[in-house]
Amino acid sequence: MKKHGGEHLITKIEIFEQVVAMMKQDSSTKKDLKGADPDMYRRQITNEMKNEDFLYQMRCYLASFGIISHVSFHPKHRQALGFRLRKFENRLYVLNANPDTDLRVADQIILIDNQTIPAFYQVHRDYFVSETEERQYMEWAYFVAKSDTVTLLRNGQEQTISVQETKLTTHTPAFEYKQLSEETLYLKMENFFDEEAIANLYQESSSAISTAKNVIVDVRVNHGGSDSLYFPLLQYALSDGKSFKDVTFSDDGMEILYTKRNVGLRLQDFQAMLRQEDISPETRNMLEQFITELAVNKDKGYVLYDQSDETILPDVTGQAKPEKLFILSDVYCGSSGDNFVSMMKAFDKVTVIGRPTLGILDYSNCCTVDFGDYEFVFPTSRSLTVDKGQGMNDKGVIPDIFIPWTPEHLERDIDLEECLKLR
Repeated sequence: MKKHGGEHLITKIEIFEQVVAMMKQDSSTKKDLKGADPDMYRRQITNEMKNEDFLYQMRCYLASFGIISHVSFHPKHRQALGFRLRKFENRLYVLNANPDTDLRVADQIILIDNQTIPAFYQVHRDYFVSETEERQYMEWAYFVAKSDTVTLLRNGQEQTISVQETKLTTHTPAFEYKQLSEETLYLKMENFFDEEAIANLYQESSSAISTAKNVIVDVRVNHGGSDSLYFPLLQYALSDGKSFKDVTFSDDGMEILYTKRNVGLRLQDFQAMLRQEDISPETRNMLEQFITELAVNKDKGYVLYDQSDETILPDVTGQAKPEKLFILSDVYCGSSGDNFVSMMKAFDKVTVIGRPTLGILDYSNCCTVDFGDYEFVFPTSRSLTVDKGQGMNDKGVIPDIFIPWTPEHLERDIDLEECLKLR
């Protein structure tokens, strides 16, 4: 185990105890969620246990809080798995896969290490964060990747294979822009953190967007990032002659938990971002503002976030085109992706089509703890919708038009087809 904080070699037991302490004292979930009794896991954890067993126990403990992604514990140097799954009727369907994993698109996994999917779930239930099976894809991917064998149906034939560790990087572009017809433009955005790629996408597509009758923005897979990076798209959602003051967003505000420890951790994160050479002036200004707020509010506990002087694009007025905007959404869209879909729903010319988003904004603005070989992530902000029982955890942002997922989605793009009918 590597050094932590320039001190001694940190042990597995010490990591566990620090994580327990941070969830009790420094995580914005502490007002609502207590998690499992740590004694249950304390008895399981030893300094001599295998790393994989340690990771499993840590994740089971944190899963008891029920917070997807924004409460997480993982190896610092994570290997991409190279495939994505969806559970449907007691089978795991492969949505995409790198060829060297030996999985293929449309494979139906029916056994993991000779156990049926329902039986396997019962054994490992504590490891799963969410109660909704469409939000369990990350856990299933972990188990499939570490299994000895999986039995699957491929082209109607049953076969047993060993899933291989991928050496390839993903081959599909994260951003795409194409003209589907004279009147309809399609944009795909898989994240809101790749500042350079997003700037290039806007530069290439802005004139086409502003003259198109219909624009489709596909965020069915979106790994989040910074809200500021999708703001340039919002202007196209405004109705002709309208400004953002005319739009009512469903935002009840948030509070931020400031403790000595979480402020110190967030300062480290922001200062590391400021050292990056390719950040825009807007992002730099935003980070500097965050750093000031951290210094002012350190150790004050929960503080209501003041949004009174925040105006989105105050000088922008809506145009006649595009006439309609369609957002394609799914459960693989989360964090800033959740926020994007939620904001877009507020505009009259926008229709959201597909399935609910991941729904992980109840607790956000995370910080990262470096434990040598491991990293621990926990949130510092809390949405006030939680107080009203209207949080999005395990629900996501609900689309205007719901299209349930079926295996037929692997054969053709049903969401896009439905979207094109509405033009």
